[in-house]
Amino acid sequence: MEVKIKMEFKYQRLLGYFLGFILFYAPFALFQKIIFFIFTGKWQQLTIHSLCFRIQTEHLLDGKLLLMPLPFIACIVILLIVTLFFGPVFCGRLCPAGAFTEYLSKVIPSRLQISWRTYTEIAPLRYGMLAGFVILPFFDSLLACAYCNFFLFDLFVNYFVFGYFISLSSSMILTLFLWAGLFGIFTKGGRGFCNFLCPVGAVQNLLYSFSSRLPFVYRLIIDRQKCIGCKSCSLACPMEAMVIEERKAVNCVHNCILCGVCISKCPEKAIRYGRKNDEE
Repeated sequence: MEVKIKMEFKYQRLLGYFLGFILFYAPFALFQKIIFFIFTGKWQQLTIHSLCFRIQTEHLLDGKLLLMPLPFIACIVILLIVTLFFGPVFCGRLCPAGAFTEYLSKVIPSRLQISWRTYTEIAPLRYGMLAGFVILPFFDSLLACAYCNFFLFDLFVNYFVFGYFISLSSSMILTLFLWAGLFGIFTKGGRGFCNFLCPVGAVQNLLYSFSSRLPFVYRLIIDRQKCIGCKSCSLACPMEAMVIEERKAVNCVHNCILCGVCISKCPEKAIRYGRKNDEE
């Protein structure tokens, strides 16, 4: 029975990432098409570039977001509303680019992988990168398209499915090295790029760090009475968000993506996803 539940969870995760691919990537791009249809009344052929979370995130502070067409504003508003009530599930349940390196990292022996948590605090670096990302537009500098693992994943798919590819710029080659290499297969969990360099994930976790304190918001719940401190969740977490303190599991909301891996690995069923009101 236990094996069956774990297999079902694995298939559910894969199904979620496949759904994310259909929602955001061409030739489907259903999310973009639906948003544009709502505001224009036309069903258009769109790609990941048509509605990019990164571009909207980049202009959160400089005021240019409010000058964008309504579909672009609606895009980031939907992301923030979903995050407010359900947490950063886009990263943990839908993003194919993050999932790709996570699964790719499983082919490398763990002894060859870096556990960044043992060397540095992840949250300060993550939010520091986000701060630079949203401040640069004030100095007429933009980073959204300079390094984008979301776009690189799109290129890989186009190449293997359609035989289509483009020449990589120096910034994209560097992004490939960081995303799939150093922060991918050679990082514990394969989500180093998500942890340190993804502004969309960082802004979701920043919001989640506040909203998770609200009683009506869905979040990760740890039953400290059931937890035995076995480290199963900590060892399995692809974001290194689960730590053991005083022989109990503690979740870091600043980089947890609610992927559910810790829930599936806990032998005591001490971890679940739900609302604070449900704890009682």
